[in-house]
Amino acid sequence: MGLLDLPPEILDIIIDATAPSGLESFVLSCKAIFERAKSQILHHNELKRRWGHASNASPARRGDTLSILHEISREPVIAEYIKSLSLWDRRTEDEVGQAIEGYNFREDEHAMKDIKYLLRSAEYYSTSDQDEWWQQIQNEDAVSEESHVDKLYATVALLTLLPNIEVLQLPDRWHEVRKGEAAESLVPAVESLITMSNASRRRLCSLGSLETILPFVEEGYDVRAGLQCLQPFMSLKSVRSLFAVSCVAVEDDWGEVPFEWPNREVQSPLTRIELASCCMDASGLSVLLRNTPALTIFRYSHQTKWDGLEYDWNPGEFIEALANYCGPRLLELAITIDELHGEVINGLSSFMRFSSLQKLEVDVAPFCGPPLESGQSLGRNAHVPYGSNPWTHLDIPCMGDMLPPSIRELHVNTDYPDPSEDALKALFKNIKDRRQDKLLKLEKTVIRQYRSSSAQDMANAHGAILEVFDEHVAEARPRSMMPEWKRAFDVRVGGIVMTTND
Repeated sequence: MGLLDLPPEILDIIIDATAPSGLESFVLSCKAIFERAKSQILHHNELKRRWGHASNASPARRGDTLSILHEISREPVIAEYIKSLSLWDRRTEDEVGQAIEGYNFREDEHAMKDIKYLLRSAEYYSTSDQDEWWQQIQNEDAVSEESHVDKLYATVALLTLLPNIEVLQLPDRWHEVRKGEAAESLVPAVESLITMSNASRRRLCSLGSLETILPFVEEGYDVRAGLQCLQPFMSLKSVRSLFAVSCVAVEDDWGEVPFEWPNREVQSPLTRIELASCCMDASGLSVLLRNTPALTIFRYSHQTKWDGLEYDWNPGEFIEALANYCGPRLLELAITIDELHGEVINGLSSFMRFSSLQKLEVDVAPFCGPPLESGQSLGRNAHVPYGSNPWTHLDIPCMGDMLPPSIRELHVNTDYPDPSEDALKALFKNIKDRRQDKLLKLEKTVIRQYRSSSAQDMANAHGAILEVFDEHVAEARPRSMMPEWKRAFDVRVGGIVMTTND
């Protein structure tokens, strides 16, 4: 019997079963099936439009993750349509509408039982205390809107149902899902979910397609989100890109927010890590790099955090850690500073160990400290070895001697003439000569200045392009957005949310 010889109702069942991933190719296989599937095609297109890029921002509630679970309980195939999910509802209470009179699934006993049944059918919940999970979901959902409590149990419950999700933005309170924080009890659950996803051999397994993680908090001195809360997702076999804001991984400073990798046998396949307005030291970074052996793109901007965490910062040690773990592999690198309350302990002094590096973007500021090899240091624990001449800006190495022959593009961001005219001069004094005899692949050299063109003569003298950032803009963007990579990051993640000081 041929496919078209089947009874129409059986053919309908087959068409339904191909949604979402196989429906389009199946209904285009022949004209007869296409004609039969017209209603399913309309429904498929509607689900794709509505749920392809999903959010928990419902009309009358902030962070209404339970409403997504309700919709999936009514039509389970919805879970397979979700490819991008944002659980960070940035709206204020004034931006959320009033509750609509009429049906409320929360008051419908059968609807709530259907959600509970949906979760019981998920593979992850077969080994967990289902009644306890359901009670926690209900407890969080019952908290008043004014408390701004993200629905973390509902979040984990939803993630267990999503086999085709590719891009994920976690809720604002996700930073509490780590040891020593309010949602510590969820850590084993998340780790178990990731382990189950990696071990699954099914074509459709929860989180089996997740490739990109987006930021879930604002930038700002007062915002600290432990990078540890994202570590489980870094272990997913499918993950490739991490974009984060205000994450902290500090082990050597007084206010420790450590970063740990619990299972050395499971490493991350991340190839891109971009960390904006973050606060890390070389020790925390080393743990991350030790477990991301496929990394080829790394971009980082530093920000001193609340109560003076990393008040002084050590770019010299930071770049040494990068070179130790991914020097030969790294293709693109950015090191910039958003906000540093103290001093550069040791400055950048060489990129020669990055033998494949093609694009580099740096601020002048990270060079403004003595190199590690000098034995000197600045900051609260400043040190100059006996008999040594104290470091000055004139001692900054020449960029032409710091770059590997592989480099193709160089961007240097400056507040010229701050912190010293000598700093920019020292960096560029031999770049023109080195482009002739060593840096033969260097196609583009940019000096980028904040709201001024006073470095134009220097750029001309050294064969560089001067780009002025926001010179003639009435409402200038903050200095932290001057780096090219930060503006590309801003577009990619849907906008870096800036904190405001009232």
